[in-house]
Amino acid sequence: MKIKIGFFTIMFALSLILSHSLFSLASLLAALTHELGHILVAAVCRIRLKECKIGIYGAGLIPEGHLFSYRKEILLCSAGPLVNLALGSVGLWGYRQASSDFLLWFSISSFVLGMMNLLPIKDFDGGRILRSLLCLRISMRSADGILQALSFFFIFTLWCFSVYLLLRASSSLSLFIFSISLFVRIFIPEK
Repeated sequence: MKIKIGFFTIMFALSLILSHSLFSLASLLAALTHELGHILVAAVCRIRLKECKIGIYGAGLIPEGHLFSYRKEILLCSAGPLVNLALGSVGLWGYRQASSDFLLWFSISSFVLGMMNLLPIKDFDGGRILRSLLCLRISMRSADGILQALSFFFIFTLWCFSVYLLLRASSSLSLFIFSISLFVRIFIPEK
């Protein structure tokens, strides 16, 4: 399997590592375990991976050869968030035992990453899971239409929440930028 990492992703990861922040390192570890969950399930389901593209929005696993079933897609997409939620719980238990700030930040990062990825937004794990579930019952075109509408609703909700936080607490500029960039990526076609 080839691994491709974007330039801005490398710069972002380096800035997190060089910040010497426990939160940054915990966040990188949560993202790494998330992707390893996907890769492990791909191996168990005998899905050969041709390429792994790592970008600012996460990683994309590209299967080799033919497409696989909707059920395997559901398993594959569920793996990353489930690993995050499970390891977040283990990290929280460890924090209660040892009062380690790193374990607390790892738990928070894992829970946030896992829950965000379960949102029914196109290209998120939750969006891919929902699309596959819908395609088991209705046409692909109808499933895509439903997912497009839900993506708009949830991205707009994230944006509203980020505006509220900016106005109320003067924080969450990153969520504001993330929601706008996500909207542009999904809804504004490239030329």
